[in-house]
Amino acid sequence: MSRARRGTGAVRGPASALTSFLAGLGVQPSAPLTTWGNSTAINGQLAADGPVIDPTAELDPAGAVTARNVEAGPSTVADGKRARSASMNSDDLDAPVQHDSLQAVGEFMTCAECDKQFTVTAYTKPRPKGGHLCVPCCYALGIDPFAKAKVKKVAKKAPQKEARTVKRFEDRRGAPGLGDICIQIIGKYIEDVEQLGDIGHVNMDKVCRIISRGRLLTPETAQLFYASDREELVMYDCTRLVHESYLAMANLCPNLYTLRLHYCGQLTTDALVHISRLPLRIIELYGPFLVREAGWKALFENCNLESFLITQSPRFDLALLENLLAQCPQLKHLRLDEIGKLDNAFLPLIAQFPLISLDISSPTHHLSDEAFVLPSTVQSLTLLDHPELTDEILPTIAKLPLHTLKLSLMPELTDAGVATLFQTLTNLSHVDLEKGHDLADAALISLIESSAATLTTLSILGWREVSSDALAHLTRCVKLTQLNLGWCRQVTDFLLKDLLDACPDLNTIYVWGCNQLTDAAPRRRGVKIVGIETHSL
Repeated sequence: MSRARRGTGAVRGPASALTSFLAGLGVQPSAPLTTWGNSTAINGQLAADGPVIDPTAELDPAGAVTARNVEAGPSTVADGKRARSASMNSDDLDAPVQHDSLQAVGEFMTCAECDKQFTVTAYTKPRPKGGHLCVPCCYALGIDPFAKAKVKKVAKKAPQKEARTVKRFEDRRGAPGLGDICIQIIGKYIEDVEQLGDIGHVNMDKVCRIISRGRLLTPETAQLFYASDREELVMYDCTRLVHESYLAMANLCPNLYTLRLHYCGQLTTDALVHISRLPLRIIELYGPFLVREAGWKALFENCNLESFLITQSPRFDLALLENLLAQCPQLKHLRLDEIGKLDNAFLPLIAQFPLISLDISSPTHHLSDEAFVLPSTVQSLTLLDHPELTDEILPTIAKLPLHTLKLSLMPELTDAGVATLFQTLTNLSHVDLEKGHDLADAALISLIESSAATLTTLSILGWREVSSDALAHLTRCVKLTQLNLGWCRQVTDFLLKDLLDACPDLNTIYVWGCNQLTDAAPRRRGVKIVGIETHSL
């Protein structure tokens, strides 16, 4: 670049940081802008938003000076806070300015104590009497200038209440009895009890229920329930029992006739072999995951079982069922619930037992209509979660002398097919048809026509299509004690009142999802109504 161009005033010389900062705010210098090394004023014109125009010399684009660098006025790069300083000129810099409100970080403020200007930072501290302080004044007043500002705790919003509220109408029958209070105290301090003494088998069972509910049944507390004269033992939560606990159980209860163990996941094959030395007739095991073939065979060979009830046993297979049939041919009660290897091949063997009750629910391999066969002596039948069974199995069921029938989670059953079934089956006392999605008026009316005088428990949970007229027929079932009407959309306050008036033995009604019920739903002393929903805006 030639020196002649520099002499024309087209190139602006270096400026101080303060001058650059004020120019950014749009503050005009009190003296005319001069060129670098030349005290004469610029003779050229300033473009509105362009370089300095010198009529006598060619402008250097690299050294152009724009009007926004010189003239005061609104700046396109200045924000709202900086626009307030547009009316300032250079003469105002010498006059002290008081600012009570804290400026933005990087801007200048006047110290309220010494009247000197300082740059605002994130640590700038307020003066107790008003204004803000510079760093030296903070030290003079004993204030830490670099202490972190205290963050105000924002109050947490209260959780939004759910619009839906669920009320349970439950009768409280006065104060609990003295015996129940004592049993609750025993359950609470069971780890401090050395012996229970002769409190009776009924109360002993209550204590076991209470401590099992709190997962307090341990190898130490379990010994309180062992006795040489016990013929029946029920342990409701064996989660914390170990291998030695089961050995002690067999040694200290040599006369057990009935054994029921819930959540016995730590029961091993060796422990079951040891238990099989007892004179067992009834055994119920929930979750014996670890028991293998040797344990089951020892049980079948040593015990003349009348009742074999197991749930969730992945190692029980067809060969073990054949062994059970060979060793216990007079078995009366069989439950194979959630057995992973149960399939159609099990059914012919099951049909050879003289069973009174049968429960084959939730198998991993779905059963088919073609292989479906049952013992002709079954009086209580439970079939849960069989999605491939259809109306074709109903004629086989209709031939059984049933008093209890549970056909839940079987979506292929039709309303007409079930209605035909109940025209044959009569005098049923316990019926569970939960989540029969296609079941409706015909099936319900047919059931009531055949078993109204004997029906005591009924579940039609999930019958969304059943009408109010069909539900009104339930008032004819005068012996009902428990009724589940969940998700039957036509249940109303009036139907509920009619049921309470017509069924004197009714003690529990479930009405989840019955959205026509209101807070004004009737109630009766001694009857629990569970699931009434009310909606508030």
